Amino acid sequence: MARALKRYIIPSDNSSFVGRIYGLSIVGLNFDSYEEVSKYPDAKYALDVNDRTSLLTRRVESLNHIGDLLWPSKPLPLNLLPVSSYEYCNLIQDTFLMRIISVLDCCCLLLVEVLELDIPPRRTNVASIRKLAPENLCCVKLEKLSNLQNDLRTERNVRFHRAEEEALTDDDEIFKMAALFSHRGWPSEGTDCHGRKINLDRYYGLAINHLRSKFNPNAKKLVKALDSFYSPLHDEFERRFRTKCKDEGSFMQRSKRG
Repeated sequence: MARALKRYIIPSDNSSFVGRIYGLSIVGLNFDSYEEVSKYPDAKYALDVNDRTSLLTRRVESLNHIGDLLWPSKPLPLNLLPVSSYEYCNLIQDTFLMRIISVLDCCCLLLVEVLELDIPPRRTNVASIRKLAPENLCCVKLEKLSNLQNDLRTERNVRFHRAEEEALTDDDEIFKMAALFSHRGWPSEGTDCHGRKINLDRYYGLAINHLRSKFNPNAKKLVKALDSFYSPLHDEFERRFRTKCKDEGSFMQRSKRG
């Protein structure tokens, strides 16, 4: 029997960039409204970048909730699932694809904030950023993250736009039927297309193991790509933020006088 795949826990805020932004967010305690913050370019910049950074890290962290479903602390009785075990696995697949692909969108929105580009959120993508900042190293890292997800993006598009779902076992039709019957209280009998006795636990185990084998490597690649993206982003942010702090009328200058 193959060894069970050990779960990979995704870190969402280990980057020095994330720590720096979170640390600067404390400046928000000095203001009662965003209107007040907007009077100080340095404070506004730090808090705007913090908002986008927080949304990105929250989305990355949410992938661990998918891990919770794939590696539950206690075995899940299939008869207690709110849907059939087949649909449960497909819902996990749906959520995984949408959320891991959306990390790129969150990165694009964060980069637009850091680079202070005038791109509306709905038009924000790698191409629109590259057009306005063609030589920026952050864009290169962003494109690498995008290329890394090409296969997953294709699968997502096929799945959601054509309703074509990837097989999770070696006999998904039987898995689907057996899971549906079991959910309705009718245990299945007979054999599958390979001549094996129908065993819902076996199909469910195969499906979960398949999803686990997809989750771990893609999660690890994502974290590595994010670390690479954060490094130049940190430098870009610091350069712009320090310039704003030195400007007359900045919150930093007011604090020094006060």
